[in-house]
Amino acid sequence: MVSFTAAGRGTSHGIAKRLRQSGAGAPSSRYQLMEVAVCAQCGDRFAITHENAAADPELAARQAVWLQDQFVWDHIQENKHRSSIALPAPEELGGQGRQLSS
Repeated sequence: MVSFTAAGRGTSHGIAKRLRQSGAGAPSSRYQLMEVAVCAQCGDRFAITHENAAADPELAARQAVWLQDQFVWDHIQENKHRSSIALPAPEELGGQGRQLSS
């Protein structure tokens, strides 16, 4: 997810990119690898990266949980995982994952 500052410049809350089987595709020097999330159903691996200036390990851990939820929904809906996924800001994560209505 991208937010915009008062100056109109976008700020990223991180991105998850699919890791190739060969292990290539390391993040650029502008980004820091925070976590690796693995889909429990198909084994696809995604690197969660944050810009160096905004690296937040606690946020990355919460984003990894959110990403696992997205993986489940992708499989339920029979969609392929996207190769690159914008990650939510802390306020968009809330306290819990998806809640089902009764």
